[in-house]
Amino acid sequence: MKKVLMALMLAVMVVLGGCHEKRTTNRIYVFSQPGCMHCDHARSYIQRYYRNYDIRELNVHEGNNMSYLLRFARKYRIPEQTLGTPLIVMGNNYVMGWGEEQQRQFNRYARNFKPKTNQQKRRR
Repeated sequence: MKKVLMALMLAVMVVLGGCHEKRTTNRIYVFSQPGCMHCDHARSYIQRYYRNYDIRELNVHEGNNMSYLLRFARKYRIPEQTLGTPLIVMGNNYVMGWGEEQQRQFNRYARNFKPKTNQQKRRR
């Protein structure tokens, strides 16, 4: 009986804990770092063609951004020794690096995202 009660309490805490977490399903995260040529190319491309999208760029050398990068790497099972920037997180997909193939992947995944509305743009 104790085990059942503990399992039930744990399940309730997980559900209630998840309620407070703000999830932005339409946001695209771009992990980058200064001096990264591929990051600069990705940034330029995204700003040119996707400027109305909810993009959040995170410099891995600032604040807790490196820990966020590592969290996403674990989620996508990317070994740390192969982890690089830019790492672009798009919902359940990611693009790592930047070149023609990554650009095609980005475009394909971006179809699942919507541009920000005027009301969303004013809030930022």
